[in-house]
Amino acid sequence: MALETLLIALALPVLNAIFLALAGFLQLKKFSMTWSGWTEAVRAGADVPINLALAQAAGVCLLFIFAFPHKGREAGFLEAVHVRPLAGGIVAVCFAAGLFLQFSLAEVGNVAQEVWPLAFDELARRYQMLNPTTWWGGMSALVAFVLVAPVTEELVFRGWLLPILQGRYGTRAALVWSSLLFGIVHGWPGAIYATLGGLVLGVVALRTKSTLASIALHAGINATPLLLPVTLVRVEGFNTLSDRVEHIGLWVILVSILVVAGLLTVLWRSTGEPHEG
Repeated sequence: MALETLLIALALPVLNAIFLALAGFLQLKKFSMTWSGWTEAVRAGADVPINLALAQAAGVCLLFIFAFPHKGREAGFLEAVHVRPLAGGIVAVCFAAGLFLQFSLAEVGNVAQEVWPLAFDELARRYQMLNPTTWWGGMSALVAFVLVAPVTEELVFRGWLLPILQGRYGTRAALVWSSLLFGIVHGWPGAIYATLGGLVLGVVALRTKSTLASIALHAGINATPLLLPVTLVRVEGFNTLSDRVEHIGLWVILVSILVVAGLLTVLWRSTGEPHEG
């Protein structure tokens, strides 16, 4: 079962790369089966947020069509991936918690880059993607990062893999393994903060018994960079671009942690006890 979930998780970035390469070949108007040609196409496709959204949506659809255990399930698809209705207030609390959780996770990424820094060109590419200069770029980024990524990734990792692992190995082991898988597919340095974020997302999904809660939390995490551009307020180490590693101010981290803790406390008191594995 652990190997099966590993293969499913690893299939996601592979499928994404295939679809991004196809988009890149169309943009470059040339096709090459060489490794350099393939990586150039993937990079070209990934530079456009809407391509990221379409590639991820297509990859996840294929995974659910060919690998999800549909047979023998009496409930509909949404129930099968634990997308259950929640009160609007709970969804809002999850989204707000995600907005503030982003700062701590971003700082974890900054620390990781001290050990293994990304090339400045890659940092600049990511910065430009999260700081669009046109309305189309902004809308594309919102669709890709705040809608498609949270929905697809939560359906796979918290709606599909986490419950399967929980039934086989218990809650704690399932939470750790599904979070590690979530981290792995995000690559470096995203693996570290994605794993930590995956733990929080998993706990929230288990607590509320609904993937809808983790989708809202995930959407909040991804929305913060888009809602807080440097033109609005400058936060060193978060929405700035530099050829050296910068760190977010301690007071920003402390305030964000306190807010997240408060919001999660509200969530805990508003929901039932988590399922014991």
